[in-house]
Amino acid sequence: MKVQNNNISKFQIPHFQLDSGEVLEDIEVAYTTYGQLSPSGDNAILIFHALTGSHLLAGNYEQFHDKTLPWNEELEIGWWDDFVGPEKMIDTNKYFVVCANYLGGCYGSTGPNNYQMSGEQNFPEITFIDIENTQKQLLDHLGVKVLHAVVGPSIGGLMALEFAARFPNFVNKIISISSGLKVSTLQLLHNLEQAYVLNLGSNSIERKKDYLALARMVAHKTYISLELLSKRAKDETEYTEDYLDNFIKTSEESYMIHQGEKFTERFTNESYLSIIRGWQNFRLDESILQNISSKDVLILSVDSDVCFYPEQQINLANVLKEQNCNVQIEHFVSEKGHDSFLLEPSLYESPIKNFLNVREN
Repeated sequence: MKVQNNNISKFQIPHFQLDSGEVLEDIEVAYTTYGQLSPSGDNAILIFHALTGSHLLAGNYEQFHDKTLPWNEELEIGWWDDFVGPEKMIDTNKYFVVCANYLGGCYGSTGPNNYQMSGEQNFPEITFIDIENTQKQLLDHLGVKVLHAVVGPSIGGLMALEFAARFPNFVNKIISISSGLKVSTLQLLHNLEQAYVLNLGSNSIERKKDYLALARMVAHKTYISLELLSKRAKDETEYTEDYLDNFIKTSEESYMIHQGEKFTERFTNESYLSIIRGWQNFRLDESILQNISSKDVLILSVDSDVCFYPEQQINLANVLKEQNCNVQIEHFVSEKGHDSFLLEPSLYESPIKNFLNVREN
């Protein structure tokens, strides 16, 4: 059963104070909801999406009414459609599920492109705390009294953890998927490379998308394993004769060029840089983790992940155990790499469903 696309809404915040102290006026947060909130307001699950994800979590979607927003066929089916819905692992017959597009994003929430079109000053730097605060205000607006769980894959896992530590009385359970506790050195360098590329292209209108494609290529090779990349690559390359002075010779190279070009259809340079900057500046004060002492935490890890290496999930588990959290960690064997959480619902179904269905004492 598919969840239909009549659940897209926007939440308006008249005055929003950033972590920096700056105040933004009249911001919007685009979001979707699935299922029904219980009368006691305690059956909600908040899902933080990955870097280039959206609030289009589950179901079928058509292009946004606002044609200035990026779109391609990859957005037509919710990015976690196999995970969220009636009788699925995150069962919307039981839970009220909320997913919001990040502040700074490009799918309907206020971001850099809104400022460009209105002629306002440059969009300010956004932190993950800012994103978390918009979502807490959204949940309050929706009538959520306490979250049954907060869930996040990839950088969403960083925010899910920080959100729970900052609002401990508001969160019962935490699920962190292919994520960690901090920004690794490798992630810092990959983010730096992408920011450098995007900065080079900031004044190049004609080749703006080329710079975005290159930035995406820097990151994409960490999202899937090299084995899967080779399997996905076509036998014949599309880019032979003229592309890069006839440099492209293999299907793997062609695949990466194609991934970069496809990405430019569904994202913008400015939002990509905004969210990467937030990731780059993420610093979780481990002292606040004492706030989630005794909470139930599920950590899911993939052996072939080279974006958030399995060692990062093990470290997260050890740190949380020191805080007396009730930690369950599952290690998956997969050739899919970091993007396993998008591609292999069968791996995740049992641990997620069991973890959510165990009620607190």
